[in-house]
Amino acid sequence: MRDKYIELIREYIKAKPEYKATLNEIKADVLTVGATEEEFDEAIRQMTGADTSKLILKEPEAPLEKKPLIDPSSRIAILGNHVKHHASTKKKYLVGAALAVILLVVTLGFVGKGNHEIAINPSSIKIPITANGAIPLVYANVRTVDPNKIFSGTTKASPLTVTSKPKKEVLGFFPYWMVPDEDKIDLSTLTSVSLFGLDVDGKGNIVTSDTSGGWGMWKDPKLDDFIARAKDQNVSVYLTLKCFDSDNIESIALSDAAQKNLIDNAMYLVNSKNLKGINIDFEYVGNPSDQVRAGFTAFITALNTEMKRQIPDSVLTIDTYLVSGSEKDIFDIPAVAKNSDAFVIMGYDMHTPLGGPGPISAMGGDTNIVTYVDNYLKQVDPSKLILAVPYYGYDWPETSATPSADMVKILPYAEIADQSQNLQLSWDDTSETPYFTYTDSGVQRIVHFDNVRSLGIKYDFINNENLRGVGIWALGYDGENQDLEKLLIDKFISQ
Repeated sequence: MRDKYIELIREYIKAKPEYKATLNEIKADVLTVGATEEEFDEAIRQMTGADTSKLILKEPEAPLEKKPLIDPSSRIAILGNHVKHHASTKKKYLVGAALAVILLVVTLGFVGKGNHEIAINPSSIKIPITANGAIPLVYANVRTVDPNKIFSGTTKASPLTVTSKPKKEVLGFFPYWMVPDEDKIDLSTLTSVSLFGLDVDGKGNIVTSDTSGGWGMWKDPKLDDFIARAKDQNVSVYLTLKCFDSDNIESIALSDAAQKNLIDNAMYLVNSKNLKGINIDFEYVGNPSDQVRAGFTAFITALNTEMKRQIPDSVLTIDTYLVSGSEKDIFDIPAVAKNSDAFVIMGYDMHTPLGGPGPISAMGGDTNIVTYVDNYLKQVDPSKLILAVPYYGYDWPETSATPSADMVKILPYAEIADQSQNLQLSWDDTSETPYFTYTDSGVQRIVHFDNVRSLGIKYDFINNENLRGVGIWALGYDGENQDLEKLLIDKFISQ
């Protein structure tokens, strides 16, 4: 196998637009320009530690056809060593850029000769490949954290005094891995919480085999204590139903029987614990057909209708990608908006593990919250939009071009606050987010995160645009540190 081809395949996968990439599409592209299947498999193995023979790839609808080679000089100019993307044209530009680099290498004849080097530094999102061959967008909601570490920090706090509820919706996601310490989570600054979450399969069944995950949470007596405490504080409780497998999502979208089964299960669960609503977190990756897109809208419409029939004041929210207001993915934004109460826009994970370091939730730059939320606002009323923000950061090795998952850590805000209290913080004026660097065992590392300063800017944006409110990923991540709770009071209560 040729090491240079493997290296270039890795760089191409990094540059492939994260919202529309599947292994099949990437594989077809790299085979077109002369790479072998063995080199593709080796590149994936090096990036993920996975054996692609064990991955379940979605079969293409038609045989992959060879694409004509295009003169790389007419495709794109390579400026320096940086492939820059722009939000409005990133898909065509990044694919062209990556292929152009490979084609240049092949055309000039220096693959494997070792006498020339091309360095690529694409600033795109890249996270692990899932079982169905897709590269999903959001990584944080599948990366568990240790609540013991969160609540073992040096910061100790006394209870906050909150005299009224926020004027906006403040929705906190309560992940199943925080159940052991549910009693330590302050709910006084919230209006709603969503229990994250129960998995569903392609037939609309609730996955009950995962006793250490969502189903384990659902059956844990501590969850009932948490729900009771939330209700005592007039906090609405929703249930998150989640599916991160595109094939299963398609199966639900294309089957009336699966939809009915899922709706029946959802209503039973909500009624069994007397909850106020449902949050749908279906994270589809790929290019859905019009039939799948319409089927998903039909599912949401039927679910909302049944919810309002049984519980007239119930609330249905849909988690969406930041780009969903501008790209044709599974969410038909205007149609779904008419048949749900709000979108929860996941305004984070602009950079993730297995990609280069950078801002997680940027307000400015090529990929930013302001531009993408504006695309939503052109289609739906602001009262239907909740902007979800990160209570976490990522810790990268600063000099590694292609870090592996075990090289990058997710850090809840409480750990970041403890770790950085004696370090110099830096500020990125473009993204309007903080970061800091430190050295560990001789390795220079960098941590990008959000704090009071950057979240305050986002909360001002929510207020200025009159959005419905803010979502928090995730409850408990601030530990006993009160800074972020005080900010919620300042921005949404004491006005």
